[in-house]
This record gives sequence, structure tokens and C-alpha cells, in this order.
Amino acid sequence: MGVRLFVELAEIIQRVRSYRGVVRKAPIESIARILMPEHHGNLLAATGEDSAAIRHGKEVLLLAADGIIQDLVDKDPRWAGYCSVLVNANDIAAMGGIPLAAVNVLSCGDADVRSRLVNGMRDACDKFGVPMVGGHLHPDTSYAAVDVAMLGRTTPSRLVLSSGAKVGDSVVFAMDLDGRFTPGIPYSWDTTSRKSPEDVQSRLGVMHKFAPMMTAGKDISNPGCLGTLGMLLEASSKGAHVEVDQIPMPAREDPLQWLLAYQGCGFVVTCPAKSAGRLCSGFESAGLTAAVCGRVKPGSRLELDNGDETGVLFDFRIDRLGCRIPQKI
Repeated sequence: MGVRLFVELAEIIQRVRSYRGVVRKAPIESIARILMPEHHGNLLAATGEDSAAIRHGKEVLLLAADGIIQDLVDKDPRWAGYCSVLVNANDIAAMGGIPLAAVNVLSCGDADVRSRLVNGMRDACDKFGVPMVGGHLHPDTSYAAVDVAMLGRTTPSRLVLSSGAKVGDSVVFAMDLDGRFTPGIPYSWDTTSRKSPEDVQSRLGVMHKFAPMMTAGKDISNPGCLGTLGMLLEASSKGAHVEVDQIPMPAREDPLQWLLAYQGCGFVVTCPAKSAGRLCSGFESAGLTAAVCGRVKPGSRLELDNGDETGVLFDFRIDRLGCRIPQKI
């Protein structure tokens, strides 16, 4: 475990801050400012979260949507289709939810590419146990694109928000280290395609199972593990101090590549310090490697330690990752 491996902290900070998965988050705030409703009686959470949370009787409905980056669609259509389901299933899980069903918007005029996109979606629906119940097809576009929206459910006591971190909480990274980087796609850490549906769904279900122990959480996505923690802290209006060399890491992988990886199954969560040990044990029981890597602090800075080095990764008085809560916009 640990990512020090003679990588200087200044290089880690530079690589994370300049990484495309981090930089492309900034415009979200300008869109949210225009589109977010000022008030909706049943809306519990929206911008800055992995999915919208909507009160529905005694349950909470979760609604997520993701579009797959054009580079991936062009390079590997089947994997792009697969990931269009995976990313939404992770978003629902990160909120403490259970996915129910998905719909898609598919734009593709090339029948062969379209077939590969659809077969990838089909494989992922089987893997994650989520039926694809409808969608919309543009069969005559000059480009190829795939977008999926997913509905999930949870209960109020198991709803995990990005915006709930509290000062003094432990920062826990929980990751499936049993995977490999997808050939030709250097930041895609695949932990699901070679596992059984039962194993995949068991790992994702750990967030729902142990949600009451958490104060905040996110799945590790495009910005990598540290960038995703940054999004959580921005949503919570908090800072944190993290020891980089405590972050779980698979053996023999490049540490910088790992810190920027989009993980097939990985989460960063916060919890009361007294609960951290039990929560890590819960993640471990589902096949994830978990470790306490830091603590939530007052203020606006995400500070990193790497051995004897200390530096600031983000300062949310200046930096924007698109996750400020609506009241702060």
C-alpha cells in the first residue's frame, strides 16, 4: 500500500491539477447556475452530487446521467457502451443507492460502430443487473455518441451525499485493486469485465450496506482519486489533509497513472473517526481495499503529505470543480 515510490509531491500536484479529467469540470458551475431550480419541495440534492435525490414517499429516488467522452467512443466503441452503464451504476451506488433501470440516447450513423456500442451496453446491463428499458436513436448522425441515464432508489437513512463531510471526519479510500488498465486506454482501471455479476454487484452494494456510517461519499471517476476527493470537499465547503502514501495502490502499477485512474469500483468517503475502523472492515469484507488516509478540516484547502513533503492541491477560494452546493452558487 502507498504511492510514494520516489514521486515528488510537486509532480503529483502538477499532474492532478492539469489532468483533463479535472480541468474539464470547471464549466459545470456556469450551467448549474442557469438550470438549477431555486426550490422544489421533493428535491433533496442535485448539483454537486453524483445523482439527483428526490423524495418519493418513504423512499428516495436517485436519477443519474452520463455521456461518454468522444475519445473513448472513437477508440473502443464496445468499451464505451459498457462504460456508459458502469459510470451510472457507480453514481447510484455512491449515493447509497440500488440501481433500478436505465435508458439511453445513441447517436451513430455507422451500423458496425452502433452494433459495438449496443453490445457493450448489453454486456454491462447483464454485469450490473440493470435493465435497459428504453431510449432514443439518431441513426443518421455524422458522429458517434452514447449517453445513459439511470434510476435508482435508497432510503433517507442510507442516502449518502457529497456535501455532508464534517470537520474531524476521517477520509477513507476504498478501492478494488484486483483489476488491470484497459489496453489502449491508460486511465481506465477495469475491475468488472472479468468478474462475475455476483461479485460486481456485491462490491457496488457495499455503499448501500454501510451508508449509515458515512457522512459523505463519491465514486472515484474522471478526476482520479484525489480529484474526486476535491469534488467532495468543494461540495461540503470543507478542507482536508491527506497522506498520499496511505492511499491503497496495486503492486507494480505506476503511481501517477493510478492517482489519475477512473476506477471500475472505487470510492472516497468520510465518516466519524470513531467509525473508520469498522467501515474499512466493511469495505474489506466486500473485496475492496480500504484505508484511512486523512481527515476533514475547516477551511478551503486540500493539503497533501507525501513522506516529508507537504503541499496544497486545491484551494476552493480559487479553484472550481463544479461541485459547489446550490446555496453557494
